[in-house]
Amino acid sequence: MPDPTASKPSAPRIAETVAGKTLMALLALFYISLATTAAGGEWHTLFLPSCLLAASLLLFCFCVIRGDKIPSPGLAGWLALGLGGGYFFLRAWFSPWFYYESVAELGLIVTAMVMFMAGAYAGAGNGKKSVLPLLAAALGLLNALLWGYQNMTGTEASWFRPDYSLFGTELHNIGLFGYKNFSAHFLSITGFFLCAYSMASSRKWGLSLFTGLALILVSFTCSSRSAFPNALTGVTLCFFIYTSSVFRNNKKFYAAAILFILLLFFGAAYVVLNLANGAGKLSSVLDTFSFGNRLDLSRLAWALADQAPLFGHGSRMFTNLSTEFFTGSNLPNFAHHEYAQAACDYGYIGLALMLVLLSLFLVAGFRSVLRLAGERQRDNPLGPAAFCVLCIAAFHAYGEFIWHNPALIGASALCCGITCTASIAKVKASRRAGRWAQASAAFLLAALAVCYAVLAFPVWKASLHATPPSSGGRLPMLEEAASASLDPDLVRRNILHAVGSSPAPDQARLRELERQEEAAELLSPGNHGMVAAKGLLYISQGRYTEAERVLRPYVNSGRFDDHMFAWTTIYNNMLYSWSVAVAAHSPGQALSMALTAQQLMSAQTNQWLFYRALDPAVRKEHHQRLNELKMLILTLQSRGAVPDPSWQQ
Repeated sequence: MPDPTASKPSAPRIAETVAGKTLMALLALFYISLATTAAGGEWHTLFLPSCLLAASLLLFCFCVIRGDKIPSPGLAGWLALGLGGGYFFLRAWFSPWFYYESVAELGLIVTAMVMFMAGAYAGAGNGKKSVLPLLAAALGLLNALLWGYQNMTGTEASWFRPDYSLFGTELHNIGLFGYKNFSAHFLSITGFFLCAYSMASSRKWGLSLFTGLALILVSFTCSSRSAFPNALTGVTLCFFIYTSSVFRNNKKFYAAAILFILLLFFGAAYVVLNLANGAGKLSSVLDTFSFGNRLDLSRLAWALADQAPLFGHGSRMFTNLSTEFFTGSNLPNFAHHEYAQAACDYGYIGLALMLVLLSLFLVAGFRSVLRLAGERQRDNPLGPAAFCVLCIAAFHAYGEFIWHNPALIGASALCCGITCTASIAKVKASRRAGRWAQASAAFLLAALAVCYAVLAFPVWKASLHATPPSSGGRLPMLEEAASASLDPDLVRRNILHAVGSSPAPDQARLRELERQEEAAELLSPGNHGMVAAKGLLYISQGRYTEAERVLRPYVNSGRFDDHMFAWTTIYNNMLYSWSVAVAAHSPGQALSMALTAQQLMSAQTNQWLFYRALDPAVRKEHHQRLNELKMLILTLQSRGAVPDPSWQQ
């Protein structure tokens, strides 16, 4: 008598319908759009992805209403969606700095939730007809081609990043994802995904293996510290995966062993001998694993986390709070340490929840690898491949902002979803309550995606017609985008460019920028970057009393005094300009201001020596200003001036 379960399809019914296949295509387009337009999670670059996401979610709701069979993500999946997704979603929603940056964080969370469910559905099948390996290969090859094109032509513009022309490219060789480390990391994870998939798949394993190896080798040309740690982790994992399946295909194991040994040798030689520069340096090897000055960022994130240990400061608040500790081109956007930033933004509760869920997914992925050596196997090669990628991402997240990049968090969430269903013997369909819970959540997220698209459209439209800026003069498109959106980051960039441009802006232009800053600050209260911009506007207008009143709380807060670099620099510039302006009629006040500025700058020098800040241009400017202050102090003292601190009142 035949087994009654044998006639049941292994894949869920939704994957067999035209609507299901259309949904899969829309999700693939969503991820392609996400990967090629949004580098660091900037809200205005997510217009096209949000449109595709809304269409995908509405189509999914239609499939549920029609009665299609929807697979259940299992206990691990429901825990992740309910507990993890709910906590991070609410924490982002109630962040004290909500209007734009936290909205971008909500976009990342929504992306993770949708890609997680897409991975759960993909893992519920047998993986043979999955679009994921093809999508990974296509995106990896596209990234490699674009990277090669930019290096050969010397261009700094990305085909898919029109928003960069709003304020100019800040990084050389920005690649597909806006940053060389992202390019190297994405090439690595897509390469090792294909390698692990080829191991577990009995069909066309050679093509996937060689494509993956090619992408991994190309990642070393990105001059990125991401390549070698990823390769080291990936090689170890792939050896384990191949060993699990060695008895299924010996030729495949030996061929892969030889290729991976060559890859590991090449990677070690590249880093140890520093072949790109033709000389070997031990410091470069150590820097590969320490990530250099990013240790300062992680220390700052942990220190900020200790101030709000339970629930953290709020979503993306490290980006906000850290602006008071750095200046100029050194202004950090992320902690470059996902675990430290999670503690800062979401508290130790959020960090513990993230680690528990990540461990759960890794255990599920590990089970899918162990199933390869079992006698009765469920042939889904996506599970071991997802496990490989998750391990690489979890390892590398200590030195890079992996999960704050939309493309990488999408890939990680997809792999988390795959491990939930690819590791179990039988995937059950969701019951009525589960189906309608998924439909309700999808409809709510679709509505949010539509609102997101409407919000981002004006700035995205302006970016299409923008031109790369010159070194001086006005930037019309940046001004238009800043005034249309009142995005704090764009407004701050607009003010910084205007104040530093040549010729200097007139008083009418400065008042216009001040009104723009005040409107943006109302939408983003507590934004320290906006306060710094306001202080610069006051200084440019000669309103030193107001500038000092705005900046003094940050300098005298008693919080991380040895890190107060940016605020003391702005404050020193204000005091110096003010003291010169009043030296003729108030020499006592001018002397008191100059002595205060000298004291702060001396403390800065000590802090630089401690942290080994070696930027020659910044140090030269610092010492030049310090010498000017000393000359002013000597001049005022020679005239008999006595310090008068009444200006502080």
